[in-house]
Amino acid sequence: MTLIVITTLIAYFISHSPLLLSEFSHSFIDFITILLSILLIGKISGISGNKNFIYTYGLHRLEIFSAILNIVTIIVLSLFIVYSSIISLLLGIHENPILLIIISTIAGILTYVANKFTREDNIGKKGISLHLFSDLISYILGIFAGFIILLYKLYFIDPATAIAIVAINLIITRPILREAYVILMEGSPVNTQDIKSVLESEKINVHHLHVWSVCSHIKAATLHVKVSPNTTIKETDEIRRKISNILKEKYNITHLTVQFESENYD
Repeated sequence: MTLIVITTLIAYFISHSPLLLSEFSHSFIDFITILLSILLIGKISGISGNKNFIYTYGLHRLEIFSAILNIVTIIVLSLFIVYSSIISLLLGIHENPILLIIISTIAGILTYVANKFTREDNIGKKGISLHLFSDLISYILGIFAGFIILLYKLYFIDPATAIAIVAINLIITRPILREAYVILMEGSPVNTQDIKSVLESEKINVHHLHVWSVCSHIKAATLHVKVSPNTTIKETDEIRRKISNILKEKYNITHLTVQFESENYD
């Protein structure tokens, strides 16, 4: 990643290509955000001692901040790239297409290798992988743009392609941004009405059902169950076990709190 940053920076100062500026900017911010993401994600498993009494669900939600950080950098960079592309179009700058092809090819290969070793097992790492994937697309487009400029002298292709990459990046980041927003706002990751219907089909009287995500791979739920006043503790244990199995098998909800109430309770 450091090699890509240095190479694209030098190439931009030589050619003043908006596409190379785009590639440098992405690589530089990737380096920073990937480093921060790794540090944040690493802290998730590092909680111990007295902190367990404060962060009772652990530090899993840090991965959401990591993902949002990655996405925000893409948005900020996109605005800057659009500005630079417009300036290039207005001034009629002629870029060096051969340099663009060479740098885009080298950066594309290195980014592809990096992306192959990035697992998407949580939303924070999805943000990292998303960065690398969007960069790979920009490098491929940079290669094609370089050949078009080289063959047909259509220099406007460079800034126009940079603007197209901005549009692609914004489209790609939208689902991850929405997922992070829903988790932060404690939105339900599943249809709660569907859960209620399934449980009621098992003769379980459920109300006050709440479901939310601690992070992208940990879901929690709380609910109230009305039972007969004559229900024994052993019977409530069986009801809770049934609810837990249904929620875990059908909805991957692993943290469950059940409050039992008498049918006569208001």
